[in-house]
Amino acid sequence: TITLPLEVMSSPAASKDWLASEMDLEAAATPPPPPPRRRCWGRCCLAAFCSLAVMALAIGGSLALCSTSSLAECKLCRGLNYLLLPSGEPASNLPHDASTRILNGVAFPSALAVGDEELWFSGGGDRYEYGLVKVYTAASYLSRDYFHECDPAEAPFSEIVASGDAKMMVLHMHYPASIDEVAESINKHLAPRLPQATAATTLRHLSGALTSNKIAQGGLHPGDEIFLSCEAGTMSVAFGAADDASKKALSEPGLCEAFWGIYLSKSPVFDAVKEGMARGFPERAAALCGVEAEALSGGWAQDLAASAAALPQSAAWSAAALEHEAEVLEHTVEEDLSSLAAKLRGGGPGGEA
Repeated sequence: TITLPLEVMSSPAASKDWLASEMDLEAAATPPPPPPRRRCWGRCCLAAFCSLAVMALAIGGSLALCSTSSLAECKLCRGLNYLLLPSGEPASNLPHDASTRILNGVAFPSALAVGDEELWFSGGGDRYEYGLVKVYTAASYLSRDYFHECDPAEAPFSEIVASGDAKMMVLHMHYPASIDEVAESINKHLAPRLPQATAATTLRHLSGALTSNKIAQGGLHPGDEIFLSCEAGTMSVAFGAADDASKKALSEPGLCEAFWGIYLSKSPVFDAVKEGMARGFPERAAALCGVEAEALSGGWAQDLAASAAALPQSAAWSAAALEHEAEVLEHTVEEDLSSLAAKLRGGGPGGEA
């Protein structure tokens, strides 16, 4: 404690000094106000514009480089083209009516004729790579032999995989790829499902059938289609059309069962195709039963109509026949009566009957 003389404390000069010191202490203890914020709208917009310009130049340069023949087939360039450019997939020329089925935006025929066999569209799904890029849409076609009921509870996947009845998978391409890459992808999933003793030979023959086709040698583009049909254990590979003249037949043990197992086994590689067939198969079964019932009832109706149309003609024929018989009978009776009268006239006494 500091004690000051009374005269010092009561002097005006001392009071002013004391108040000044107290105000200085309060000012020192109070933090200075923050500096005023300066708006940077102009600089921020300029920076954003420059960033977008640099990005556009980078993308444009990448696409220009990818358009050269030496880089057009690299996977990175194909991915950029797929994501940034229009796919260029041709519009289907099939009418969207009863003869067509639309599967995830792709038009497929309701039925396909392979040789003497007619196969029916039965659903399908999309195949994605890395969950991002849609590679192809797979559509299944089955013969009438698979549809045993009009209202099946579920599709008989095990029977479809194991049966030798006619069936087909159509792969409609969305992503450009070389045929070697397609063959490699199929073989990768087939290998663990084939008989071990013949797997290497089967895969080699399948790769040869895929890569030797002249249509596919130039690469597969959006809209191209691969037809893989099976019947009695033989797989046929065709491009562009199911009955293309250049299709190859492969009679390799276990190939058809392994191929369909990729899509329809208990642990399929691609779930979407099996899920699509689980919906499409019952619809096709009901449709086939409806068509056959309509055709059957139509046949009965035609038979009845034909019979009804024939009745008047049959009645006319019967009337004409009866009239003719009556004429014949009348003529015969007249002849008999004349003969009898002549006999009577000539047989009696005096020539009188």
